[in-house]
Amino acid sequence: MRKMLLIILAALLLGAASIWLVEQDQGYVLLSLGHTTVEMSFWLAAIIFVISSLLFIWVLLLLRWVLGAGGVKQWWHSRRANKQSNNIAKGLQAFLLNDWQMAHKVLHKPSLNQPLSGVSLLFSAKAAANHGQLDEARLILTQFRDQHPNQADYANTLLAEWLIISAEIDEAKSTLLALNNQSSRSLQLLSKVYSYQSDWSALYALLPQIKRQSGMDKDRLATLQIDCYCGLLSMPEKDLPASARANKVQAVWSEIPRNLRQDSALICGYVRALSAADEWEKALLTLSKALKNQWQQELVEAYGELKFKDATKQLAQGENWLAMHPKDADLLLALGRICRHMGFLGKAKDYLKSTIAIRSSATAYAELAEVLALLGDSANSSEIYRQGLLASVPTK
Repeated sequence: MRKMLLIILAALLLGAASIWLVEQDQGYVLLSLGHTTVEMSFWLAAIIFVISSLLFIWVLLLLRWVLGAGGVKQWWHSRRANKQSNNIAKGLQAFLLNDWQMAHKVLHKPSLNQPLSGVSLLFSAKAAANHGQLDEARLILTQFRDQHPNQADYANTLLAEWLIISAEIDEAKSTLLALNNQSSRSLQLLSKVYSYQSDWSALYALLPQIKRQSGMDKDRLATLQIDCYCGLLSMPEKDLPASARANKVQAVWSEIPRNLRQDSALICGYVRALSAADEWEKALLTLSKALKNQWQQELVEAYGELKFKDATKQLAQGENWLAMHPKDADLLLALGRICRHMGFLGKAKDYLKSTIAIRSSATAYAELAEVLALLGDSANSSEIYRQGLLASVPTK
């Protein structure tokens, strides 16, 4: 209020001064245009000139505001931004509803808002990939990388994930290895690639970095390690002598963390590797100790798969266990296999029949059919094979 009064007072003083100046006889100004002349005092002309200049400047400022950021331009940008925000919202809704085609179409439109533009491009690429348009997804990610070069690794990690889903494993691998910096997600994807390719040596070399950076929970990390070590144990080394193979198997086993050595899958892998290296006694001892600590189906099956030249100890140990587990179908199947290998066909038939009586399975029927065929009972062997095929068909 006080400021307004000062402005009014200044205007009144300026007006009074202007009137006083006009009344003074300080010369005149003559304007002539064609046949028209205008004569006025000098001070009046000066006042008109000042007022006209101020009015002209005010008009220029008004036009600048109207056409610039504060007027029409701001309104236009605001209207366009609102429309694009609505489009992004519409696209995200389509994405959540799994309408990949609509989501890709709407979200791929350009946006004035740079952060939203980048996000919408990523969702558009994901929608295209989910719709099976991987080439289109690649193009959109290229556009994203051009606009956000500092996010190139993130975009390439997304591409690698979609390549894995599309079973394009080699390209996914090259994409991941070309990253400037490995993230927790890219490390997990790279481990998946190595697992798909059975490249256990590469996965083993990656394990320390995965442990440090991947953020995997303990269970997932343990599963990955078990898969890796099982793969290393199963790698064929047929060109090496048995002693060298045994040394390599033992070297892999010594690298396995102690907390994982009780895993049944790892024990079975270790036992099979020992058997392949002709370390039969060690394989039998390892399995016997493991079964003493934990009676598991997988270990029992592995016990029956061992094929010694002289399986007397193996059979005796198995029959001792049978006294403690008389109704264990897996142990009976293992004993049937051991007896067949040893040539005790009558005993093998009895064990296999007992297995089927407890729990019928296609495997047990196949083993029994083979034993009957070796005994010369081809008719019953064919019937058992038929029953085995029926047992393998899942019931509705």
